[in-house]
Amino acid sequence: MSLSLSLLQAFFGIYSRLSPPGAARKAVKLMTSPRIKEERRRSSIPLFDQAVQLSGGGVLSIHGNGQKKMLLLHGWSGWIGQFKDLISQLDPNEYTIYAVHPLGHGESHAEESHPGRFIEAVLEARDYVGVPFDVAIGHSLGAAALVYVQAMKSCFDRLVLVSGPATIEGVLNRFARFVNLGEKSKRLFIRGMETTVGLDVNRLDLVTLAPAIMEPTLLVHDVMDQEVPVIESKALNEVFPRSRLFETSGYGHSRLLQNPDVIGEIVKFIHSPRPALISI
Repeated sequence: MSLSLSLLQAFFGIYSRLSPPGAARKAVKLMTSPRIKEERRRSSIPLFDQAVQLSGGGVLSIHGNGQKKMLLLHGWSGWIGQFKDLISQLDPNEYTIYAVHPLGHGESHAEESHPGRFIEAVLEARDYVGVPFDVAIGHSLGAAALVYVQAMKSCFDRLVLVSGPATIEGVLNRFARFVNLGEKSKRLFIRGMETTVGLDVNRLDLVTLAPAIMEPTLLVHDVMDQEVPVIESKALNEVFPRSRLFETSGYGHSRLLQNPDVIGEIVKFIHSPRPALISI
């Protein structure tokens, strides 16, 4: 454990006992402040042909001119450059790739963002394109946002969910443990996040939403993921009507899209025949 992390956890441990509301507010601020290196923010620029400003402050990057339409969405404090190995395997004459940079990510340097901004950016991208996407691929929080959007308003013919959580409440609880919030501060922190996002955490229970999604879904997760445990994807795989889980080992949370086997599995999935829904 690094010294800076030890100090952060000590700070929140003490602060949450002295002032639970103050520590909760500080945790909300930390949770809603993207932290991305500048070179990562700019890494997507060479991969795309143009960028469009979205009304909510995010950016939509576009590459290719194919008839098929693909949407890419990274996770919290992520970057579209994480998808470069996948993009290199796609024919730009077959696919037009749309990459979403929610508020505070990519070329959007807003200091604050939250999961609701990811959802808004996906809906704005759908409105810009005007038709459903043939496939949407999301990593981590991006995967969660895609599930929520698909359950509310069908936008994708197929889904690929990489390292995604099963519930946002679980994400918030893990963050609270990570920064060492006390129990009262944790409850206030979750309530503060609900107010900030404008959605109760039970509205973002993806295990509850998944059974309504009939489109083919590929779940990808690494068994050594320390940020979002693989059990999250296993829980989702149990409730999606048309899904399968592809597991890896040794790539953790953020490097999974650098795994050639993962890239191959995604490419195979998006080109495979649509599986039939089996009634039980």
